[in-house]
Amino acid sequence: MEQFQKRILPFKDMTKLLSTISLLSIFFYACDNQATINKTNNSKKLQLVDTAKNQDLQGTWVRHNREGFTLIEIKDTSNVLYYQFTDRKAEIDTITIDRYWYYKSQASMGYWNHPDNPIKANVDIWISTDRFRFDYKMKGDTLIEYDKMGEQGKFIKVYNDK
Repeated sequence: MEQFQKRILPFKDMTKLLSTISLLSIFFYACDNQATINKTNNSKKLQLVDTAKNQDLQGTWVRHNREGFTLIEIKDTSNVLYYQFTDRKAEIDTITIDRYWYYKSQASMGYWNHPDNPIKANVDIWISTDRFRFDYKMKGDTLIEYDKMGEQGKFIKVYNDK
């Protein structure tokens, strides 16, 4: 009987150890998840404040050329839709197997400079999709895409019947 109790004792200790580890894991997971939720809520509040300061950005922006089109719909800084369609034959003058390319993504946006900044007349923003990030300058009803090579295209604001 003594041998049997000696064998069971390590299993009891192991059960206590596993129970303790499980409880600690749940505790740390819950703490980590709480911090993420708070960070997300704070960033959403900041983004909504930014959008409210520049209402001119809200709306639909389109760029169209012989290769295709790009359409950006901005509702607020965390709610942006990005669409792009390209005809590769028109772009590279060769027919390929994957001639047409269509890309749609949920996106977010932010400001490089604050919209209330009196020094800069342009509003510089970035839009980040799930695969790409683009930089823009706003001048009136025109959104100018730019990168390190310079100006890449102009978007015009489209107004609907509403």
